[in-house]
Amino acid sequence: MQAARRLFVERGYHATRPQDIAREAEVGNGTFYLHFNDKRDIFLAFSDEACAELEAMVEPLLLDTSVPLTQRLRTCLFAVIEHGEQNKGLMRTALMDLSIIDPGEHPAEIPRDRLAAMIARVLTPEISQSATPGTDGLLLSHALVGMVEQAGSYSERRGVPPEVLVDTIIRLLLGGFVPGART
Repeated sequence: MQAARRLFVERGYHATRPQDIAREAEVGNGTFYLHFNDKRDIFLAFSDEACAELEAMVEPLLLDTSVPLTQRLRTCLFAVIEHGEQNKGLMRTALMDLSIIDPGEHPAEIPRDRLAAMIARVLTPEISQSATPGTDGLLLSHALVGMVEQAGSYSERRGVPPEVLVDTIIRLLLGGFVPGART
């Protein structure tokens, strides 16, 4: 898995072959196929592992209800940014849209779904108390994952300071584009 992680992040999905992973892991090609059916199978395992790592880091921070929600979100966002700086390209690769690698069928739940579900499970009680009535906590959590992923990628490319990124995301979450507006 470490070899797959390293190669998928460095080379991307399409440029990484099962034999490259086996060579990097210093095992034979047959050993690779004892554990994984194909490249897609090991990529899904890698992606799931990377998301579980992020989930394990974020969940305790979100669960600490002794801290106001805004501060918990801020702490989580900074933790995600720091994780991204220490693991360049990891989450971008792990959260990649699976239709890019395989336009066919996808697992019922992909790793990003599990990550959003954890956020929704932890935050839905608070979201339901403060959000517009009828707000779907799971949909909102998917939007948050996408927003952090896309805004983080843009910020990294453009050199936007982490404080500006976090403040912008928090401001958008709390006030939306038009403060006080209702649909």
